[in-house]
Amino acid sequence: MKYFAILHKNKNNQFEVSFPDLAPAAATFGDTLEEAIESAHDSLTGYLLTAEDYNEVVTAPTNNPSIFKIQGSDIIVPVEVNLEFERIKEQNN
Repeated sequence: MKYFAILHKNKNNQFEVSFPDLAPAAATFGDTLEEAIESAHDSLTGYLLTAEDYNEVVTAPTNNPSIFKIQGSDIIVPVEVNLEFERIKEQNN
């Protein structure tokens, strides 16, 4: 499953991460771009696994990120999660 995240650099030089398809859920941040992308994956994974656990309906991902409103220096990043793999990892911990 692939959702697009928007990374926005805030006044503290952190990267805020949001998922427009899932707003306001699954939001996170990172001090660096690398941390933000890693946190985005972890946040999306946790959100989707929890939604699955509680049989919640999750908005389908948008295939065309150009419809998202972004500001000048924002970055759009695809974040892909394999729920079957993540569930196995979760069960092995």
